[in-house]
Amino acid sequence: MLAVPMSICNFRCSYCYLTHRKEYYQNKQPQYQYSPEHVAKALSKERLGGIAYINICADGETLLTKDIDKYTYALLKEGHYIEFVTNLTITPVLKKMLAWDKELLKHLSFKCSFHYLQLKQKNLLNIFAENVHRIWDAGASANIEITPSDELIPYIDEVKAFSMEHFGALPHLSIARRDNTEDIEYLTDLPIEKYDLFWSQFDSGFWRFKKTIFMKKRCEFCYAGDWALQLNLSTGIAGECYRARHHFNIFDDINKPIPFRAIGRCLEPHCYNGHMLLTLGCIPHFTDVRYGDIRNRVRTDGGEWLQPEVKSFFNSTLVESNEEYSDSKKERILAEDRLYDVVMGTARHIYHLIKK
Repeated sequence: MLAVPMSICNFRCSYCYLTHRKEYYQNKQPQYQYSPEHVAKALSKERLGGIAYINICADGETLLTKDIDKYTYALLKEGHYIEFVTNLTITPVLKKMLAWDKELLKHLSFKCSFHYLQLKQKNLLNIFAENVHRIWDAGASANIEITPSDELIPYIDEVKAFSMEHFGALPHLSIARRDNTEDIEYLTDLPIEKYDLFWSQFDSGFWRFKKTIFMKKRCEFCYAGDWALQLNLSTGIAGECYRARHHFNIFDDINKPIPFRAIGRCLEPHCYNGHMLLTLGCIPHFTDVRYGDIRNRVRTDGGEWLQPEVKSFFNSTLVESNEEYSDSKKERILAEDRLYDVVMGTARHIYHLIKK
């Protein structure tokens, strides 16, 4: 997961979880400390242990990030599979990316955030649809995802009709969440039964799977930190996941091995991005649901949203190319982390006492 600390966006979606964070709307471009070439070497197949899935997402609209095409290109040249998160309205940068070699585009997938009301208000619906087809025509992959917000409910029939006409299938659904609450709850004022009734008509496997894990604490041993990393593109600082116990710089000295180590016990109230982390296998054997299947749709013309190479790679799991720990190693990591959590909790308590 390659996080891009860029807070510029041309949309103002009421349900955007980033609006709950203090860095949102600061209109700042990232201050890169490393060149695209250096980043590609730091994330080489040899250093990572193989070809990786890399999700690129900014704190704002990713296509508005300066030089993001150069970083994406360098990582594709390294052989990795890229999923690029975008609202798909910045056409000039998109066109530049789609002009790359066809072999590179086979590894590139766009997660197209379908912000229907913003697109409609800004008269950009047709631009969005045209760009989806530009992606498919160029040989890359595009999947369409909508956020099921309460304010969108009166427009559901419009959304379905537009989607069938332009995408050959209904969009997949994510889950809107309140990031500013301790438990990361559903962002809806509806009773959950009514919420389900409205949105189940989209028949989204993505949404169905996410519903099964949302607000359910994961207690299984998780390999995030070893089989997956959360990484800041600007600084090279990496951690196990969204909440990490350990942070380290993997861009600073690319001759050093990356200190991969599983987080073991999750620190989040639930795995709210488990649609990716769990289907790809950070908790091995957790589910038979595969990431490629819940990102893909078969269109009415018989084509698919994901190109064959991307679909196949997304449907592989991390346990197929990584070795699971022994029981004794798992127990040691869990014991070390329990001690670490106690020490850090005590340190925070002392800090707050001193501040008072």
